Amino acid sequence: MELFTDSETALPAIGNSFLLGLLSATICALLGTIIVLTIRSNRSRSGKVLEAMSLLPEMLPGIVLVIGLMLFWNDIYDILPLYNTMGIMVITYTALFLPYTVQYVTSASTQLSESLLEAGRVFGGSRYYIFRHITCPLIARGMAAGWMMTFIIAIRELVAPSLIAPPDTLVISTYIMREFEQGSVSLGMSMAVLCILLTTLSLTAVKLLTRKLK
Repeated sequence: MELFTDSETALPAIGNSFLLGLLSATICALLGTIIVLTIRSNRSRSGKVLEAMSLLPEMLPGIVLVIGLMLFWNDIYDILPLYNTMGIMVITYTALFLPYTVQYVTSASTQLSESLLEAGRVFGGSRYYIFRHITCPLIARGMAAGWMMTFIIAIRELVAPSLIAPPDTLVISTYIMREFEQGSVSLGMSMAVLCILLTTLSLTAVKLLTRKLK
């Protein structure tokens, strides 16, 4: 209880982490699905380039990518003033974690047989109808798994918020680090235990969800 009674920043830190996790995971799930389906329908060199670009953040150290984004958004601040806002954090989280969703959805898309899609076209199904009744059910588990893994990693992310978070904006990881630096070990450990509990509950939720999608 000390975590919530004696610390005014604990609840906002948890709220910020969950907000960033929800937004970045949802954007990654949607964007990753669009990328995978575009790559699947485009076997040319441009499709391979798009696939390489979607996986590029995984090949770079996180700190290098975050610093690059900081410099980029700082340079265009007069045009699009997102630097030092929660918006730049959502963009950074999305850039960092997009490869996870792409990989999960790519794995799920192996269940998509061209014969199924062609059968849908032969029977007069529109692109939306084919996506809703054939494509989406087959890749739904991959989308759900990618969303949840992105969410779990996002609420525990340390490098990005340490470098790019607005002043006085804390998330779970930076809250723990600050409390340890200030000597409040008990508060830091309490938040760490709570973070582990939330992560465990999230993993349990995705396991139950993927079972229902079978």
